[in-house]
Amino acid sequence: MPAPAQMKPPVGLLAKLFPFLLWWPLVNRNSLRDDLLAGLTGALIVLPQGVAFATIAGLPPQYGLYAAMIPAVVAALFGSSWHLVSGPTTAISIAVFAALSHQAEPGSAQYINLVLTMTFLVGVFQLVLGLARMGALVNFISHTVVIGFTTGAAILIAASQVRNFFGIEIARGTPFYEILRQLVIQFSHINPWVLAVSLVTLASGILTRRHFRKLPYMIAAMVVGSFAAEAIVLWIGQEASGIRTVGALPATLPPLSLPDFSLGTLQHALGPALVITMLALTEAVSISRAIAVRSEQRIDANQEFIGQGLSNIVGAFFSSYASSGSFNRSGVNYEAGARTPLASVFATLFLILVLLLVAPLAAYLPDAAMAGILFLVAWGLIDVDHIKHIWHSSKAESAILAATLVGTLFNLEAGIFIGVFLSLVMYLYRSSKPEIVPLVPAAEAGAYHFTRARGRPECPQLRIVRINGSVYFGAASYVQSALQQIDEENPLQKSVLIAANSLNTIDIAGAEVLAQEARRRRRLGGGLYFYRLNQPNYHFLRQGGYTHEIGEGAFFPVMTDVTAALYWTLDPDVCRRCKTRIFKPCTGKLLPDGFRRQRLMLATDGSEFSQAPQEIAIALAQSFGVTLDVMTTVPTVDDEESARARLAVATRAALTAGVDTEPILRQGRQAVQEILAAARSMDTNILVIGRRPPRGDLRERLVGDIAAQIIAGAHCHVLVAGWQARMWSHRILVACDGSEQSDQVADLAALIGRITRAPVTLVTVIGGEKDTSSATEDLALKAGRMRVDGVDCDTRVVAGSPELAIPALATELGADLVVLGRKHGSGGAPDRIIGGLACAVLLVRFGAEARDQNKAFAQLA
Repeated sequence: MPAPAQMKPPVGLLAKLFPFLLWWPLVNRNSLRDDLLAGLTGALIVLPQGVAFATIAGLPPQYGLYAAMIPAVVAALFGSSWHLVSGPTTAISIAVFAALSHQAEPGSAQYINLVLTMTFLVGVFQLVLGLARMGALVNFISHTVVIGFTTGAAILIAASQVRNFFGIEIARGTPFYEILRQLVIQFSHINPWVLAVSLVTLASGILTRRHFRKLPYMIAAMVVGSFAAEAIVLWIGQEASGIRTVGALPATLPPLSLPDFSLGTLQHALGPALVITMLALTEAVSISRAIAVRSEQRIDANQEFIGQGLSNIVGAFFSSYASSGSFNRSGVNYEAGARTPLASVFATLFLILVLLLVAPLAAYLPDAAMAGILFLVAWGLIDVDHIKHIWHSSKAESAILAATLVGTLFNLEAGIFIGVFLSLVMYLYRSSKPEIVPLVPAAEAGAYHFTRARGRPECPQLRIVRINGSVYFGAASYVQSALQQIDEENPLQKSVLIAANSLNTIDIAGAEVLAQEARRRRRLGGGLYFYRLNQPNYHFLRQGGYTHEIGEGAFFPVMTDVTAALYWTLDPDVCRRCKTRIFKPCTGKLLPDGFRRQRLMLATDGSEFSQAPQEIAIALAQSFGVTLDVMTTVPTVDDEESARARLAVATRAALTAGVDTEPILRQGRQAVQEILAAARSMDTNILVIGRRPPRGDLRERLVGDIAAQIIAGAHCHVLVAGWQARMWSHRILVACDGSEQSDQVADLAALIGRITRAPVTLVTVIGGEKDTSSATEDLALKAGRMRVDGVDCDTRVVAGSPELAIPALATELGADLVVLGRKHGSGGAPDRIIGGLACAVLLVRFGAEARDQNKAFAQLA
């Protein structure tokens, strides 16, 4: 035969109707033993309490015991807490007396009928709230409030036993502060025999708990205290000792009763029933949660409502008045080691046995011993560790705890309501200012999420933030102010991306603010965008028409490369100067407008001959509005210090002119190769280099050996500046030969002329006696295009060789920049022309890449 399936707790509707089926499979021999001991302890504890609470409520003493029987069993079977014990309580007893004592004579038959009817109504109201799933109302009772309420109630329990502990006369129901006052006033009247019994009980309980953990310390303390009291009475007598006992109890079961459902009685009981309903539920759930903090059990408030409601409905037919969770009995139940709600059932059975069989013996139980036991219970309810933790963690939570504790000492219900109110105020205050965290893209390759900026560079145009909370009516103004402050602090940040994975909810007020902010940012030239907005919030915005106002394309789902999409909405002029480049497209070759990203590079050796190239490079970067890369090389690591000094000089000069720089230091013995490698790695468009004065051999007299190698190997345009060169302002001389490649030279020269506002002369050199008409026509066409673009332009056609005619014409015109064309790796004529010029020379590289660079310069212009 197959092995029987392991029994699992039932779930679903059956478990809701009969919640005791959830814990019944956990019952075993050990749990039964512990529950029996806990039930016995609870039954003995409730004897004096039931009598006292009934007296407070204005009822005959036995009604307090009746309220601790049937309602306790029903609440245990149908509630969710495994340790909550229902029955009469101080708060409910006081509330019953205050609500009904003016409508009938306390203790009279009419008064009892009113109480039973009110109890039935309380149960109905509680049951309806539970079935309506209104248990979430008690979720607003925070952990801090529970700790404060528990501590205050523990002090009240101890205070209520001061008269029995010290043997002094203090009326029942005396306020906490008055009890302390009476203790001081009556200090000289403390009964030493009563105090001795109390101290013996207290000490025996503490010693048993520390050294005999297997014994139920409360029962042990009760037995030791009873024997001590009996010994004193036998020694000096009952009258002389002043030791009082619980007294004789009626040995009867709860009689059946019928609430009065007459219209008049219902009218009188309805109002008080509503008040006591909320008080009883608050007390029961608070106590169950307070114990659950220690037992680590999950409490279902709805089920607790149902259990309390059924217990009061049934109790109204068994001579019970309104019951709720009892701090005293629940605390004793947990401390005594109860494991399941069967402990409450056993407590009722033991209570019935006590009443039927040993009621006379219970009369010998001293009040002083009960006071000592309740002192131990009160101390056990004070969670010192949690109080210390709250104090060190949050001053605001500490204030709530203190207010709840103090409020509970003066009024048990007021303490709860004060704590709940302050918790709600604190919650509303915190939620009205949701945390708005600056973010940057995650550094991991292929990642789509964002991380906290933590001081790291952010995009100067697009602010990325995460809103941790809700944008509702209470937080709308704060969120709006925070979003507006972004562009107030940095006017360039016209766009905001909200990483909305932590944005909980949005209401009408929040949606209005977001739509208004989106419209405002569009007027600024930016936008408001959302990444990972959850579906409920998106559907809410869509249903209200707010997605149309914000922009249908402003919402990006999860795993979308949102920064790559928004990059193309940024201002390209800002991107040219930007050094942050935290988005993936920022490191690409294209700007947001689709044109190539321009970079200028200055290669410097720090000598006196690098001054002129440095000045031209800074002026050119300033005119173009781009970042200037300043690079130098060192043969070995030992030379890095001097190289960094060279870079620092150039960087300071650039910053003085308002030009951003990026220093580059490369190590290698082949300086030319390092310069070319740096230019290619930075995707340089124009490389600015210097040229030393000629020293003797033919190649040096032409252009310089290092400069010639750089020109031949560079992938980009190269601007060569001799030691006498200056930034052009007088005239730009452009050499054209009528070829298609010369169009690229002319276009770039036109753009530079427009940016620097320098006039341009186009020249074609014709050898021998060739026809000049075609050259003149070509130059006229190029000049016409330049004039349309606003460039002051004229043309020249000269005869001779280029290496002689161009330098001569440059000297004649006073040109301070000559623009020539070159092919990659070519030398020859351009080198000889450069050797004959004192001004700066721009060598334009031919090819498709060069055309792309020229288009980018066109956008700059």
